[in-house]
Order: sequence, then structure tokens, then C-alpha cells
Amino acid sequence: MNIGVLDDNPAILAFLSTTLKMDGHTVTTHSTGLAMLEAIFPSSASDQQAQPYDLVVLDLLLPGTMTGADVFFAIRKEFESWQLPVIIITAVSGPTLEQFRRILPDDVPLLRKPFAPRALRQLISELTAK
Repeated sequence: MNIGVLDDNPAILAFLSTTLKMDGHTVTTHSTGLAMLEAIFPSSASDQQAQPYDLVVLDLLLPGTMTGADVFFAIRKEFESWQLPVIIITAVSGPTLEQFRRILPDDVPLLRKPFAPRALRQLISELTAK
């Protein structure tokens, strides 16, 4: 499976990339929301090919102006009929997490950091079995 991963923390990107590659997946990592969106929707002036991900893992809170939720909604807006499985990961808790939970659809799974690789594997299995 081709998986796109977005997180601003290099250690988390390395952990996710290693874990997913050990399971036989192809993994492309991005450290900014803009980089991920450019990979999915390259501009016509770009030589870059679109990345047809089978699943994406998005960090909820990123530095700068674009959150993981913003990336999620940009993907859903562009591909309304495309049922791209998305897993949100976050270290956020309390009122900030509740605020994001209110705007995200109920069917979008959320993993709280730190999480065990088996929790991620189980979610991937559940999402791709649908």
C-alpha cells in the first residue's frame, strides 16, 4: 500500500516510516501540510507526478498556518467521492483536541501520541478492510 505521512517531528516521521515499511508499505513522508498537498495535487507548472496514496496519516497540529485538519479538508474537498482513508495522529489534549474533534467527521480515527505500532497497524487494517 502507498502511504503518505505528515508530521513536523523528524523522530515521529522516522518511526512511522520504519514501522510502515517493515509491514511492506511504500511510504512518503512530508514535514509540512503544503508539501503533502503539493505531492497529492502538483501544480501544472511542476514536473512532479501526483502521489496516489492509498492511505494518509496526518499529524493534527503543525507549526505555521496549515494544520493536519486543513490538509484533511483540502483532500476531502478535492476528492469528494474518493474515499481516501485518513488516520489523524496527535499529542494534543484537552480543549484544543475537543475543538478539532468537533470539526472532524466522526468516522476519522484519531491516535493519541505516543502510540504502539500495533495500534496503527490495527487501524490501517480496519480502514482498508472497508
